[in-house]
Amino acid sequence: MKVTVFQFEGTPEELDASQVLKELADQHRGPVSVATNDGPDRGTLPARIPGVADEGQETVRQLLGRSPAPGLFVRFLNETTRWDKVGVHGIKRKNTLTDTPLDYSRYLRLRRQGSQFGGFAYVYPEYNTINLRLNYSQQQLDELGIKSARTLTTGHQEYRVSVDLTDETSLADALQLAVLAYNGT
Repeated sequence: MKVTVFQFEGTPEELDASQVLKELADQHRGPVSVATNDGPDRGTLPARIPGVADEGQETVRQLLGRSPAPGLFVRFLNETTRWDKVGVHGIKRKNTLTDTPLDYSRYLRLRRQGSQFGGFAYVYPEYNTINLRLNYSQQQLDELGIKSARTLTTGHQEYRVSVDLTDETSLADALQLAVLAYNGT
């Protein structure tokens, strides 16, 4: 697959009047998506949420519509789904029939395919929360220079580190920790 991306800045009137932009657009036929820059985290969602199966696209899009920073969440998914053998999965609820589709309505699981450990992260699109498969103490996080993560005292003992995506620093911290969780699975 080949993807060509152009980024132009200007008012809609300036972009509409640009002869160069018209010539470039005419040369590259195919789907076009336009995103506005309403800040680092409130921009228009992409046509497809990275890594999410077709059956979960609309549900995740609705959750992101209520999210405080959907752009940061999409960037997190975009980066992690580029890693080798990473899949984004909905959740199979207990006591569901075998052919019941996965549930995407609360959280998603990022899993390294072939791993026997399950997911390396559980991510909550509506809240921009990333729970990572790391049983680290606050002291260990401090030693890594991670300031935006917190340790959890409830839930599964393996998933004890959580990051709320609120800004560029929290996104960088979440990605740094996700690499550690991914490598541990």
